Amino acid sequence: MTVLTSLVIFIVQIFLGIVLGVVSIYIALRFFDKMTKDIDEMAELKKGNVAIAIILVSLLLSIATIVGKGVYQFEEIFSQPLSPQMFVIALIMAVLRIIVLILITVLAIFTAIKVIDTMTVEINELREIKRGNVAIALILAAVIYVIAFIVSNALMGIEELAIFKHETLASLLHIS
Repeated sequence: MTVLTSLVIFIVQIFLGIVLGVVSIYIALRFFDKMTKDIDEMAELKKGNVAIAIILVSLLLSIATIVGKGVYQFEEIFSQPLSPQMFVIALIMAVLRIIVLILITVLAIFTAIKVIDTMTVEINELREIKRGNVAIALILAAVIYVIAFIVSNALMGIEELAIFKHETLASLLHIS
């Protein structure tokens, strides 16, 4: 691989990482907003609600963990001798894998928060966060990040599933 090719791959990986990061952050924040119907996160941030900030930061770090692990797969695509059609299919499948990882992780985070909320009957975590309870926010932030970390590590094998291989899609489309 030439220096120029390596540089182009590096720049494309950065670009794709930024685009996927922004899109995934948007998806995660929208999902969180739907989950917390009684909380206007932006209004709370304007009021200086540190608890909300802690939760949102943990969500952003969780998404970064997933996207960061997913971006590496683009180097493999660029280093393989693929036809133009197969190259496009491989890129699409790589992006699809990351999106699926993000959606599964956000769903797992949502489920974990609901389970914790159910287990702690005497505490309404979301109400406490809206009130600015930093202690509760730190616990939930840790739960969010731990769940994202565990799920992202467990799901990195998603690229091994036949449904997510570019060869599978290419064969379905009769492209070689």
